[in-house]
Order: sequence, then structure tokens, then C-alpha cells
Amino acid sequence: MSWPPTGFVYGIDVARFRDSNGDGIGDLAGVTDRLEHIRDLGAQWIWLLPIFPSLRRDNGYDVDDHEGIDPRFGDLDDFAALIDGCHRLGISVMLDLVVHHTSDRHRWFLDARRDRGSAHGHYYVWADEPIEIPGDTNVFPGEEDAVWSYDETAAGWYHHQFYAYQPDLNLANEDVAEEVVGIATTWLRRGVDGFRIDAAIPAVNPKPTDGTGVNEKDFYQKLHARLSEVRPDVVLMGEADVPPESMAPLLQSRGMDAVLDFTLNNSLFLALAREDPGPVYDALDRLDRTSRPACRVNFVRNVDELDLQQLHDDERTEVMRAFGPAPDMLLYGRGLRRGWAPMMGTPERFRMTLSLLAALPGVPLIMQGQEIGIGEDLSVEGRDACRPAMQWTAEAGVGFSTRADSPYILPAQREGPFAAARVNVLDQSGDERSHLALARALARTRQASGVDGEIARPVPIPGAGSVVALAGGDTVTLHNLSARPQVVTPLTDADVLLAEAWHGDVLGPYGFVWLRTRGEARFARGTS
Repeated sequence: MSWPPTGFVYGIDVARFRDSNGDGIGDLAGVTDRLEHIRDLGAQWIWLLPIFPSLRRDNGYDVDDHEGIDPRFGDLDDFAALIDGCHRLGISVMLDLVVHHTSDRHRWFLDARRDRGSAHGHYYVWADEPIEIPGDTNVFPGEEDAVWSYDETAAGWYHHQFYAYQPDLNLANEDVAEEVVGIATTWLRRGVDGFRIDAAIPAVNPKPTDGTGVNEKDFYQKLHARLSEVRPDVVLMGEADVPPESMAPLLQSRGMDAVLDFTLNNSLFLALAREDPGPVYDALDRLDRTSRPACRVNFVRNVDELDLQQLHDDERTEVMRAFGPAPDMLLYGRGLRRGWAPMMGTPERFRMTLSLLAALPGVPLIMQGQEIGIGEDLSVEGRDACRPAMQWTAEAGVGFSTRADSPYILPAQREGPFAAARVNVLDQSGDERSHLALARALARTRQASGVDGEIARPVPIPGAGSVVALAGGDTVTLHNLSARPQVVTPLTDADVLLAEAWHGDVLGPYGFVWLRTRGEARFARGTS
């Protein structure tokens, strides 16, 4: 499947997706068993969160071996079966490539501890005493405030922007860069189609010691070129939570084929909080000047905190008040640890945002469970609050596992408004009014309408101040961000492709409509 896809990218946390052998932990065979669900959803790519050997202290990003598979998930035969199953259904596979750091159990770090002057010793960032420089802070304030930790065996301090058990790699070291090429090459030869580069910008930024910084444009351009020798159509997607001007060089140099778009994500939540499309329009204008929409991967929620760093302080506070009014809903002083559907408050608002995600210029990404409106559990600490196991059925093990006591099944999945008894794939599969049915319909409509993200543009609608209006070719999408009806009478004839709360010329509360027009997309002056 070439890039960009016309359908969804579907993110999968294997440990929480489906347990095929009854041990309470999701596995690769469980994903293979559910590929038809993914295909029917309209997903053309899947992104697998880390599947490598790990203690999973950081959801698998504490990697012990970049070329292995966590035995709890299966083995290489299980991985091959998953790749074959995906490719038979026309689904491409993207693997997480974690190159910012390793775990402290990785063989490289174990060697480095024994001899900081060895080849592996130079893979990491060491100092005899902690070096403090402005802006060098840990990404998990309150959980991990230091960026230097002392290692008794090494008799030195190592740098870590993440947790202390995740020592930073030095990508400026040519041997490390070759290791990255080798890791990715191994997985490409196993059938992987592309990679999501975790922490793509921090990975190449200079650390407090000399000889640790590398130009991100040059690094990823070389990496892409080397991997293209193995697979010419390899796709690299970067996690780059930076302004558009900073991520543009990665895209323009073909260092990356795509980036996760945190700019539009943050602006979308500001627009939702204000019930005003202005922040979305402003973000799109800024983005369009720096990168093609097909290079931008849009999302409403990933599986980390909702990081709002790209908003100004007052804007961030505004969003937090709207969607996280209680202190236990916030995290790290910069974001929210809530799930998408619970934050929206009503099913109608959630459905509108699901539709809007599909309509935005770029490639839509949804994480497992978001297609059914899965919930959250704020009794669980940290980011795991928004990482429930996939809810397949109303059974005690939520259809995820035959073990009802699986550690991945959260208490709120058994009782409450988003419990599996109320929200699950099996029930929604037979309900034409369900969230799952809408997600499937959106994928079909998006593909049939030809909305490919390249030509969608804002359309002004006088008097309908809460409506996000986007036009691409002969398709117009309207989304009402507010609980108030909006008058949006078209001047041109149009056929309705998909709609909710659409009454011909009035878009009801949190309503949306996909229209195929027979002329230029213009609207009469309405009143709200």
C-alpha cells in the first residue's frame, strides 16, 4: 500500500489488543485473528507499538533488544503470520522504531557500564559529574525530575531525557547510526513496510556533552536513503511534537514521508473548547505553508497524555478547564490523561469529532478502541488511565482474554458508562447507529469522495460561526463544534453522502454532513 493511504492508519498496542492463549496478555496471534475487523474498519496501515523484549515499565519503550520479539507476544513465526495476513488483506505494517534510548537492560548498556571507554560505552552520553544547561529537562516532571543518573558500575553519570531506566543513545556516533540502519533493515527483511520513529527530534538534538548533536535533516535523509536501498517504498513517519517550521525540513528533504501532526491536534482541542473553527483554520494555513497535507498524520488522541505544549499558556489553561476540570485528569502540567470519548461528554460530540478527523486535510489515525468510543479509568496512575484493553464483547474478560483478572483490564471496563457491557465490538457490529458503524461509513465515504487531503481547504460560511467547513474537489464537509444549531444554506445543489443532525440548511448540535456539490462550494448568509 503506497503512501498516503486513502483510509485510516490504525494504532495497535499488542499487549492490550487480544489475548489468544489465555495468559492475560495480548499477543501477535490475537492481532492476526482480528485482521478482518481492521480491514472492515477501512484501515490500510497498522502501526504496532513496541513488540520488543522489555519489562514494559514504559509500555514497551524500554527496549531490551531492538531485533527481538517479547516472548509474551509470540515469536518470529507469529510475526510472519501477521505480516502475511496483513498483506493478503491489503494492509501495510508500520513498526515502532525506538532509537532515542535503550533500556538499562540492553546488552549495549550492560557492556557500556563495564567500560565507558569501550565501543558500546560511546553509544551513550556520560559525564563525571551532572552537567546542567538551560532547557535540559526530563519529559516526565513529577515522575522523573532528573536527567542524569549515577551508575555505580560505570562510576559515572549517564543522561536520560525519559526515565532513569532509559539511557539516551548518542546518534552522532557513526556506529550507533549504523546500528539503527541494521535494526530497521532486519525488520524490513521480515516484511515490515515502514516505521514510526519515536521521539524523532529529541533523538538527534544535542545533549549537554560535546559531540552528541546531529542535524536532523541530514540524519533522517541518510537513514531514508539507506533503507530505500533495501525497500524502495519504505515509509518513515516521525513523532515530532514541534512547530510546523521545525518539522518542515524533515519532510522537504525526504527524511520523513510523514509526521504525526501535534500542531493541528492542539489547535483542534482549542477550537473544541471555544466552539470556534478559527484555531483549526489558523493551524491549517500555517501547516499548508510548510508541508503537504499528505505528509501529515492527524489524530484526536494517541495513547500518551494529550500533550498541549504547542499552545500558549492561556490557551492550554483554557483547554484544560474545558476537558480536564478535575486535578486527577491532568498530567505533567502540560496535558490531559483522559480518553477521547469521555472527554467529549456526549455521544453526539464524539461522533462529530470522529467525522471531523476523517475530513481534515491529511491522513487520519485512530488507536485501537477509539472506533467504538472506548473509555478511561482515572483510578489508574499516569498515562495508563487512557490505555484500556480492547473491548470485543460484554464477557467478564471483555473479549480481550479468557482471564478476567488480566492486569490489562481496568476496573472501569467492568462497571461504569464505558464498561464492556455497554461498549464493545460485537454489539456495535450489529448496530447501524453505533460508533463502529460510523467509523466504517466514514472510511467508505472518505475513499469514495476522493478527499485525499491534498486539496481540502477552509470555506467561509457567514453567520455560522461554530462550523468547520472544508472543501476538496466536489466534496464539502461541515462540522458543528457547538451545541447550538447553525444555518448553513448552500447556494449550489448538493447530494448528501453522510450526515447526522443535518436538516437541509441547518446543522444541529454537534451535527455534521459530507456533501457532493454540483458547483463551487459557496454558502448563503445564515443566522445562528
